[in-house]
Amino acid sequence: MRSVSGIAAAAAVVAATAVAGLTAGAASAQPACPDVHWIGAAGSGERAGAIAADGGMGRVVAKSYRDFAALIQQSGRTITAEAVNYPATPVPEDGGILDWAGFMSSVDTGTAALGQQYQAFVAQCPTSQVVLAGYSQGAMVVHRNLHSLDGNPNLAAALLVADGDRLPQDPTINIGSVVTVPGAGKGVAQDWPILAHAPAPLPVTLGAKTISVCELGDAVCDYDPDAEDEMNPAAVAVHTSYARSTASMDPWTVPLYQLTAGHPPVPAPITPLNAVTPAP
Repeated sequence: MRSVSGIAAAAAVVAATAVAGLTAGAASAQPACPDVHWIGAAGSGERAGAIAADGGMGRVVAKSYRDFAALIQQSGRTITAEAVNYPATPVPEDGGILDWAGFMSSVDTGTAALGQQYQAFVAQCPTSQVVLAGYSQGAMVVHRNLHSLDGNPNLAAALLVADGDRLPQDPTINIGSVVTVPGAGKGVAQDWPILAHAPAPLPVTLGAKTISVCELGDAVCDYDPDAEDEMNPAAVAVHTSYARSTASMDPWTVPLYQLTAGHPPVPAPITPLNAVTPAP
């Protein structure tokens, strides 16, 4: 198996000329089915206004896709992508029950949309691998589809970044400083009944192909029910700190690629992901 450093170095050359565009990557636009297809779900508020720059996937998932696509292309395989078509409603600020109902309706809409888009794609391309990726609310959208895809031959890997449905006991491939504290990393939806439909623990078969990324103190994936102000600026800063470095790949990119290549992922780092100061 090629070394991680070798893969990343070669991919850096390919990244500058990657042709797997986000907005033009829908499978229906391709003359033939790709080797790998990426379906990305944006986080809360990331589909408001102009979304073309990130292909409707949001900043974190779009950056992850570009780096991942470079690795796939460097290996000689083809890749396409599409965004989950859903509202990605912003998190209510001190909202009432109707505001939270609107937020959860967005999650439910996204969950259904991803399921439909997945089935439509695999019906058209039954031999292609599929990677599902989501950030924040988008990670919940992905997570809530995983149980129904257990054993599905097309699902190669899933990426959950700052997942509000995260369970510490899930048998996922865990990346981020939350792994340094036993029992840490419980998603907000697992503690708040208003954020209904939080899924049960994932089976080992799904955990083995699912990467879960979470930093200690993240307001969404490392929820603290005893905190006086869980959505304080520090917790929000952690939650928005992912995929900020434009000069390098994120720690989850190579392990995600290795899942699609049939190799067991390298051990996950436990150093903080947000060592780079988040952009304002």
